[in-house]
Amino acid sequence: MSQKKSSIVFIMSLLMVGAAGNLFLIDGAHASGMTLYVDDSNIAGPWNGTQDHPYRTIHDAMTVAIDGDSIFVYSGTYAEKIDITLDLTIQGENKDTTYIDGGGSGHVINAHGTFGGEIQVILKYLTIRNAGGSGFDCVTFSYVTGGEISNNKILNSQEGEGISIDHCQGVTIRGNTITNNKVAGVSLTASGQNIIDQNMISSNQKGIHLASFSANNQITSNTIRDNTVYGIYIVQSSSNVFSRNDFTQNNLNAQDPSSNTWSLDGQGNYWDDYDNYDNNSDGIGDTPYLVPGGSNVDAYPLGYFKQPEIPGEQNQPPVAVSISISNTSVLQYTTITFSGEGIDTDGYIDGYQWRSSLDGILSYQQTFSNSTLSIGTHTIYFKVMDNDGAWSSEKTATITVDSTVNQAPIASIDEITPNPAIQGESVIFRGHGTDDDGVITAYKWTSSKDGTIGTTSSFIRSNLSSGTHTIYFQVKDATEWSTQIVSSLTIQRNASASPENQAPHAYPGGPYLGKVNQVISFNGSLSYDDNGSLVGFWSFGDNTTGNGLAITHTYTAPGTYTVIFTVTDEEGVSSTATTSAIITQTGSQSNPLEGFSIADFEIPFPLLMALVVLLIVGIIIGFIFKIKQR
Repeated sequence: MSQKKSSIVFIMSLLMVGAAGNLFLIDGAHASGMTLYVDDSNIAGPWNGTQDHPYRTIHDAMTVAIDGDSIFVYSGTYAEKIDITLDLTIQGENKDTTYIDGGGSGHVINAHGTFGGEIQVILKYLTIRNAGGSGFDCVTFSYVTGGEISNNKILNSQEGEGISIDHCQGVTIRGNTITNNKVAGVSLTASGQNIIDQNMISSNQKGIHLASFSANNQITSNTIRDNTVYGIYIVQSSSNVFSRNDFTQNNLNAQDPSSNTWSLDGQGNYWDDYDNYDNNSDGIGDTPYLVPGGSNVDAYPLGYFKQPEIPGEQNQPPVAVSISISNTSVLQYTTITFSGEGIDTDGYIDGYQWRSSLDGILSYQQTFSNSTLSIGTHTIYFKVMDNDGAWSSEKTATITVDSTVNQAPIASIDEITPNPAIQGESVIFRGHGTDDDGVITAYKWTSSKDGTIGTTSSFIRSNLSSGTHTIYFQVKDATEWSTQIVSSLTIQRNASASPENQAPHAYPGGPYLGKVNQVISFNGSLSYDDNGSLVGFWSFGDNTTGNGLAITHTYTAPGTYTVIFTVTDEEGVSSTATTSAIITQTGSQSNPLEGFSIADFEIPFPLLMALVVLLIVGIIIGFIFKIKQR
C-alpha cells in the first residue's frame, strides 16, 4: 500500500474513534435549565421529554437531567422512588392529583449532596406518600443548600418522617400538608437557617423535631395539631425562633429544654392550653406562657384566652376550639371520622353542628362518621352551642374527595373560522371540554402540517402553512386526555403577500451503503417547502431514475454512484441536492479477506479489523464519559 493510502487509513481510524465516542456524548445532551415533561398517560409514545411527547416515568427524565433542569410531572400516580444528586426542580401539575408513591418501601424522594458539594433541590405541587421501613422518610434532604419544599402533601411514612432535613441550610418548607407520619412531620438534624412556614402539620407522633445543634431556624405560622406525643420536640438545639404557630390538641404542645425564642416582633404563638385572660383586648395574653421542658417562655401568647371577667355581664358565647378529621384527602365512599371540641367559660357545651359547603348539614353530634360526601373540595364548618342556647363562631377545615374511577373528559370544537382562510390571515380556534367528575386542566390543538399550535381553549393564529390541515383537539382532566376531535382547515396561498415563491429544501439523506443486487431504500422525506407539498425525483447515477420522496433501488454493479435528488413544489419550483451510494460485491462474489475500498483506496482486511477494534474502543470511551457527566 502506498504512503498516501496509509495516511488516509490512519486518519479514518482516528475519525471513527472520535465519532464513536461522541455518539455517547451527544446523545441526550442539552443546555442547563431545560424543562423535561413526564406524563404516565403517554402509553404509546414516542417519549423524548418534550411537552408533546413526555416521558412516562420520572425515572426516565432523571436519566437525562443535568444540573439546573426542571421536571414537570403531569397528574397521575407514579409508583417510583426518586434519588437526586444534582441541582433539580420537580414540579407537579396539581398536588391533589400528582402522586409519587413509594409503595411502602424505602425513601420516596432522597436528595443528597456531599460536604463541599451541596445541591439545590425544589419540590412543589406534589403528593409524596408511602415511605416504608425503619428510618425511611417521604422526603429526605442531606447537604442541600437553598432548596425548597412547598405546596405539597406529604403523608404516610410508615416507620419514619414526613420530611427529614440533615446538614442543610437555607431550605424553605412552606405551605405543605404533612400528616400521618410515624415518627415526625418535620425533622431537622444539624441544620441551620431554614424556614418552616405556613404548613399544616398534624397526626404525627411529633409535629416538628429539632435535634443535634440545629440553630437559627425560623418556625412561623404553622398549624401544629393532633400530634400524639409532642407538637414540637427540641433536643440540643438553640437560637431558633418560633412565632404565630397554632398549637391545638397535641398530647403535649412543646418540649424545649434548650434556649430558644418563642416570639417575633411582639407576637408569640397560639396555645390551646393557655389558661389566662386578655383583659385589655389587645390580642396578647396578660401573662406569659411557660413553654414545657425548661425555662423558656412565650411572652406574647396569642388567642385561646379566657373571657374577661366583667361584673354583671350576660352570657358569654362558647368557643369552637378544634376540629379533628381522620383523613382530609380521600377517594369517594371512604369512611371519614369527625370530632370537635368546644369550651364555655360560664357554662357548658350543649350542642354541636357540622356542615359542608357542598352537602349542607352533616351532623349534630360531637363525633360521627360519614362515607357519602360528594366528589370535590369541601369546606367543613363546625360550631358549638352552650347551655344558654348561644352558638360559637364556626371553625373550618378542608376535605378533598376524589372519584374512585376517573371518567375521561370530552372535547368539542366550537369554531375554526374563517375556513378556508388566506395565508397570513388570522384564524380563530375555539373549543371546550366537559368532565362529569372533575375539571378541565389542559388543552391541546395540533395541526398535521404545523404540529402543536395551541394549548388554551381559544386562540388566534395567523402564521399557518398553506395547504390542507387536519386539526386535532384534546382536553385533559386531572389524570387523562380525551379522545381527539378532528376537523379540517384549508389555508390558501396568498400570492400578493408573497409574490415570489420560495424554493423548496431538498434533503436526500445518505450516503447509502449496499451490495450488488440488494434493495436499497432512499429517503428524502425530510425535505420540505414553506408553502405546500412536494414531489421527488431521483437519478441514481447508473442511468436509471425514479419518482417519489421515498423510494427503493437496486444496483447491478459495484462502485460509488453520485445520486441526484430533485424536489418540486406545487408551483413548479425545484431544488436539487446530491448524495452518494457506495455499492460493494456480495459475499459470494468477492474474497472476504481481500478488504474493503472507499474512493478507490483499498483497505486490506487486517486494517479493516483494526478499524473495528478502534470503533469499539471509541464507544467504550464515550460511554465512560457519559456516565461521568451524570
